[in-house]
Amino acid sequence: MAFKKSITEYTEMTVMDQAMRFLAPRFLSRLELTQKLQRKGAPRDLIDTVLGRLEELDYINDERLAHDVLQFYMAEAKYSVQYIRNKMFQRGLAVGSELSQYNEYEPALKLIIRHFLGASALGEITWYEEAWPTEERLNQKKVINFLKNRGFSLSTIRNICEQVAHYE
Repeated sequence: MAFKKSITEYTEMTVMDQAMRFLAPRFLSRLELTQKLQRKGAPRDLIDTVLGRLEELDYINDERLAHDVLQFYMAEAKYSVQYIRNKMFQRGLAVGSELSQYNEYEPALKLIIRHFLGASALGEITWYEEAWPTEERLNQKKVINFLKNRGFSLSTIRNICEQVAHYE
């Protein structure tokens, strides 16, 4: 016996209800919400109508969301500029000029210390003044690959490697 897939009759109200369920756990961009509603099978015209209404009610505001997401990533200080750009692009958010103020050097250095020397070393090392622990030699090739795979720029990688080499 074959099971038939139930066909849901979509109305503006059902699409709005589904959109609100998607928005309940976290803010979504227009693109993310559109994709989620399309996967549920909602017609494009109803999606556009609902998105327009949600923007009027300020439940969707891509400018505000882009600013908040960018501030979060910058405050976390764990990510490369390229990583942040990619995440913003995936969410359909515009990257503003604020990202140019982000310095990825310290986040890269924190990641290197945490990964290669352990989380406990973060509090022990004064980054610019003290030598790296002599018992923990950092292989520059590993450092380069580690940072490259996380999207850090070549200038940041070079600066980190210079600091590591200075204390080897």
